[in-house]
Amino acid sequence: MRIRNMGASALLFAAAAGAQPRLPDWATATFGPDSAAGGNGYFPMSPGTRSRYEGDVDGETEFINSFTTFETRTILGIETRVVRDTAYIDGVLVEVADDWFARDTDGNVWYFGEYVVNYHYDDMGNFIGIDHDGSWIADGTTNRPGVIMFNAPIIGDEYYQEFAPGVALDFARIDSLTEVVDIDYGHYAGVLDTAEGNLVDGPGIAERKFYAVGTGLVQIRELDDAGDPEFFIDLIDQQVIPGPGGTSAIGLAALAGFRRRR
Repeated sequence: MRIRNMGASALLFAAAAGAQPRLPDWATATFGPDSAAGGNGYFPMSPGTRSRYEGDVDGETEFINSFTTFETRTILGIETRVVRDTAYIDGVLVEVADDWFARDTDGNVWYFGEYVVNYHYDDMGNFIGIDHDGSWIADGTTNRPGVIMFNAPIIGDEYYQEFAPGVALDFARIDSLTEVVDIDYGHYAGVLDTAEGNLVDGPGIAERKFYAVGTGLVQIRELDDAGDPEFFIDLIDQQVIPGPGGTSAIGLAALAGFRRRR
């Protein structure tokens, strides 16, 4: 992947103008033949891992099925892992997204883009079509890889996770490495707390995400305009599915037992 092997501290990219997040310099990282084999402690990315999330959002049940598939895709000469997220509202399919991640030789996990299918329905619940808003792929010039998770996060770092001008300018700020999260699925200490937003939507923080070592994302807290938690989406189950079968979006939908509106 990258030409030179630099430590995590060297990935404190060139500063952007003003208060903008900094853009990790993907050209200074190196990627080995195992770039799609796994992630790091906070973002394990082990093929076959299925994580299920659920929360009550404005009186509706949001369900997310995140599956680290056995599929890979080569982008900018780098082998990336395909992670497929399938989202439902009250049991109705609303989005399927293939995200592409790769780990460099220092253990940092980079984000190379995503392919999104958004499902739309009329007021009667009838399916009326799809679009691909939010899709982008790193080309190394206009759209550049961001970092989804550093191997050694530093409190106060603010950086781009996605950099596709006009489409996705997602950023994160590391606020804590010592949070405690208690959910029905388990008790987690030493949790990484990130504040995140998308500059395409505006400069504010939209949500906080909490990552536990060895598990990954365990909770999402969506924020209101005042920056207070408005609702929670929690990890409710995580398991490893052996073998390369069952990786399709259709297979995952059937596995979850959810439906698309008529």
